[in-house]
Amino acid sequence: MALWVWLAIGAAVTQAIRSALQKSLVADLGNIGASLVRFSYAIPFAWSMVLGYSWLSGQSMPTVTLGFLGWLSIAGLFQIIFTILLVTMFSHRSFAVGAAFSKTEVIQAALFEAMIIGYIVGAQVGLAIILGVVAVFFLSVAKSQLSMRNVVQSLFTKQAAIGIASGAALGFCTVAFRAAIDALEDGDLLVRAGLAGAVAVVIQTAALSGWMWVRVRPELIASFVQWRRAWKVGCAGAICTALWFCAFTLHAVAPVRAVGQIELLIALGISYFYFRETPTGREVIAMLLLATSIIMVLLG
Repeated sequence: MALWVWLAIGAAVTQAIRSALQKSLVADLGNIGASLVRFSYAIPFAWSMVLGYSWLSGQSMPTVTLGFLGWLSIAGLFQIIFTILLVTMFSHRSFAVGAAFSKTEVIQAALFEAMIIGYIVGAQVGLAIILGVVAVFFLSVAKSQLSMRNVVQSLFTKQAAIGIASGAALGFCTVAFRAAIDALEDGDLLVRAGLAGAVAVVIQTAALSGWMWVRVRPELIASFVQWRRAWKVGCAGAICTALWFCAFTLHAVAPVRAVGQIELLIALGISYFYFRETPTGREVIAMLLLATSIIMVLLG
């Protein structure tokens, strides 16, 4: 398999680990505080990786351009917006619906990528992406009492609007990150991707910390108190970001994100083999659809 495929799989695995670590911190830090440590504690790891690689390889750091900083700031902002919208869905009873619609981010990323970068996926990959989104949608609502009629009706609810908006924010930010990396004219794959990740977490930490200082100061303070647990989130987050960015520089964003959905299959596998939780019929069908989608992307 191509290198970008292994990078996407590695990113999906570390993302699952990071999400699990973040979830364990919500009780002590709150939703926003648990979101902040994803960025703030990643700073030393992200900079250590890019500077260490630059020194060991003899690669000079790329020349930072205004285009790079502009796209990176936009990407960082939209990633924060995505996080806040996702957290907002936690307060709604129909969380499953909103979460399902947020999974349209792969399709939206493909659209943004076509508009911003000019890359259009082929017919087979496009069909695979749509199939994968359908599979993820049914995984999101598999254990709920929603019928197809209720799902159709939910298209016009506030929860659906939040979910689609969060998917749009995530889809746009991934394409903006790719545009930022492309704006760097020198340096190899790893140093460009590493610098983008290192600068991004600084921008995101400054922006989100400033907002928290004004609105939810106790959660900001708690994020420093819980440093013994929070640094693991930062470490996993830095590795995850570096892997995603490297994959984006090697291949188009939408197919990379589509392959990255293998994270859901890994999570379901852990649920079955470790926690002994038997999947429902809808979950089995959705898993088969998702696996088919990923295979189609690889063959495409």
